[in-house]
Amino acid sequence: MTISTIISNSVPMGISHLPPELTLIIFEHAYYTPAGSPDYALLATCSLVCTLWSIQAQSLLFHKSAKLRSHAIASFHAALMSSAVRGKPMGHAVRSLDISVGGSLAGACQPQAFAQLLQACPRLYELSLSTRGLHDFDQFALAKLKGAGQRIRALNLQDCGVQSPVLFQLLGIWHRIQFLKIGTEIAAWPWRQPATTPVLRRPQANGGPNTTPQRPPARVSLYDLALSRIPQPDVLAWLLGSSVSSLCILDLHEMPGVAARQTLGIHAPHLRSLRLLQFSLQSAAFLRKCTRLEELVIYNIPIIVPLAPGLPPSIEHFSFRNPSHAFRDTLHPILDAIEVLPKLRIMTCDKNSEGLRDFETLKAKCMARGVEVVITDTPFWVYEDPTVVSRFPRRRSVSNFRLMTS
Repeated sequence: MTISTIISNSVPMGISHLPPELTLIIFEHAYYTPAGSPDYALLATCSLVCTLWSIQAQSLLFHKSAKLRSHAIASFHAALMSSAVRGKPMGHAVRSLDISVGGSLAGACQPQAFAQLLQACPRLYELSLSTRGLHDFDQFALAKLKGAGQRIRALNLQDCGVQSPVLFQLLGIWHRIQFLKIGTEIAAWPWRQPATTPVLRRPQANGGPNTTPQRPPARVSLYDLALSRIPQPDVLAWLLGSSVSSLCILDLHEMPGVAARQTLGIHAPHLRSLRLLQFSLQSAAFLRKCTRLEELVIYNIPIIVPLAPGLPPSIEHFSFRNPSHAFRDTLHPILDAIEVLPKLRIMTCDKNSEGLRDFETLKAKCMARGVEVVITDTPFWVYEDPTVVSRFPRRRSVSNFRLMTS
């Protein structure tokens, strides 16, 4: 029986009079659906039961907003400014916002309204943003956004124009970003925009005149970087220039070229988690540089390039998927990997692998080693909560809500 069924069947029996500590635990337990998204329908229903439930359910309901459309902006803004949560505006409950901003794009929010929304969410921690219909923010909008978004720690740029400088504009005003996801191709260059910082000159090795530009790196110290497309090598170097000692999690949906791998190689010895959509000879070579790796996530089962014996022995959590579009009928590469991971504690997979004949062998090997096997239904494109990790795996959980503060 699901939590939603229990709640709906129990309301007539007086569950609305349960202690607030217990009802909050129930709501939090029911917060996520099996697909990894908030159960908005259940929370909205619970908010209508009584005043106590309304306070708790609405707080969770507004924690992560759904993708906002232009026709709903005014009503959402009015709801944020209401005072239903402990005498504070509802905007104080918002930690994550998903929104489209663009000029004439259908359903998109206008830049001025976007800035007003951020001002109404003073404790916003995570922003998922699409700006496909907007090339850049003008100086008036940037001035508003600079103050409104100072507490944002996680930025997910889902979509923008290929030549749009929006990413560089936002990183230029929000210096506390630690978690960055770029879900689109970026072909713009940060230093081709109007500069507010001087361009230095790098001295030549032979003592000749200083002719090569040395531009200051991005003023963000990234902890977690996820790239759907690899930027130009110089842009990647600029992006990670201040993150040499801070970058711990790297998620790559395509394998970088030679120059980009050199840049990423600087960070490899410090990485704690590496996530790879493709596993190739280049991936294996890069993986060998990750000498402190605690977690390896691969989004398929590689059969051409073997995983073992080149895996870092420091890995504690190994996660793999067997998606329908790249389905493999064997787990032998995974079985070989288990043999070379002396510190392995947790193995995570999906249900497509659970049905294979080799799965019983995998479970037996893990049981003999004391390794926990976790089977998940959450789609691989559903990202984890952007929080600092003490020990992997990092999952989506309401327990992370208390960490998403700034």
